[in-house]
Amino acid sequence: MGKLNTTIVIIVAIVSLMGLCWIQYSWLQDSINTNRQTFEQKIDLAAGLVKEALKSNDELHDAMIYELVNEGQLQQTTEFNFRSFADSIMYNGCGLSTHFNYGIYEHLNEPGENIFSKMTGDDVPEIIDFINCPVEEENNFGWVSMVANQVKACNSDVFHYHLGLFIPQNELYLLSEMKETLGAALLFIVLIIGCFSYTIITIRRQKRLSEMKNDFINNLTHEFKTPIFSIDLAASMLKQTPQLTGSEKFKKYVDIIDSEGKRLKNQVDKVLQMALVDSNNFKLEKKKVDLHTLIHKVVENFEFLVNERGGVIKLKLNASRTNLIADETHLKNIVYNLLDNALKYSPDKPVITITTLNTTEGVSLQITDNGIGMDAVSQRYIFDKFYRANTSDVHDVKGFGLGLSYVKSVIEAHQATIKLISKPNSGSTFTLQFKA
Repeated sequence: MGKLNTTIVIIVAIVSLMGLCWIQYSWLQDSINTNRQTFEQKIDLAAGLVKEALKSNDELHDAMIYELVNEGQLQQTTEFNFRSFADSIMYNGCGLSTHFNYGIYEHLNEPGENIFSKMTGDDVPEIIDFINCPVEEENNFGWVSMVANQVKACNSDVFHYHLGLFIPQNELYLLSEMKETLGAALLFIVLIIGCFSYTIITIRRQKRLSEMKNDFINNLTHEFKTPIFSIDLAASMLKQTPQLTGSEKFKKYVDIIDSEGKRLKNQVDKVLQMALVDSNNFKLEKKKVDLHTLIHKVVENFEFLVNERGGVIKLKLNASRTNLIADETHLKNIVYNLLDNALKYSPDKPVITITTLNTTEGVSLQITDNGIGMDAVSQRYIFDKFYRANTSDVHDVKGFGLGLSYVKSVIEAHQATIKLISKPNSGSTFTLQFKA
């Protein structure tokens, strides 16, 4: 994955995480608003329950009325009894277990006004104006009208008063009621952020390690090129030395050196090819290339290896339009790698068929062999870097699993496609489709 792709993935992940947090926050806000509405309804319900309960508690009810009428406030003992009584009703009837303030109000008889003045109570508003009161303040308390008839020792037969129950810290109460939900939500958000941060750090660390590994492989393989070239040159000169060509044993040793040197060079070239594709410097130098001419050049160099094993390369070049806009060097490497792959996995005399056809999309190139083939599982991963199919029937197959990965990368860089058709013990066919 390139630096740009990694950056895009990180940005998308950050935006997704922020979106997830925003959704979670919105959900919590909706949940809090729903609970607030339920809470406000509970306050009104609690005030109504307290009113009804007072009607059946004549002793407390009459004491409150007597003190309100004659003294304008409640005595300490009566207030304590009322608080305890209201606490019990609110908890048992509505499930409210929070601190509350109360106020007892009388209506001011002013024309066209709906204003109530506090007679007694703790830290509550002195005046309640239901006409000019903002909506959000109306819902901060429960309100009921109460009427007492013929209370003993009162100077009035009928007494009207109004009870207001206030929850001064309703937001804290709401949060405490949702503490489990809020705690779980915050915990999961922290866990997600932590895992995301760890993932990003790991990705960046692995990216640096991958770049260091690629640099090391590039430097190492480049360092190999010089001694390999020297070995190849020395082997060629030894073959041409007249004094030494008469010795069969010496000639055998020189052939081994030459063969192994070429094989080592081939493997190093594959590593360099893949390293080039993985680097940010990989660029195609496209020009007009005749596909048939290129195939003949590759086959000319490769045919000797096939003939050594008693095999043959068959050419069925049926395409009439063969010009491609492609990188000639990489295209040669693709054909060579596919031929090399066909040769390596052919246990008997290899028969390799190269076919070209013109299609509606452009030019099709097929390379078919009579090798061991591969199963469906191997076909799924055959183009992955470093993957090597199970070759239990062929024990001398060497390589790094880079050839087909390189082929796939270069084909995609040419905006072409590659397909594989294969069955165990029935050979394989690689089909390359190039645009005209």
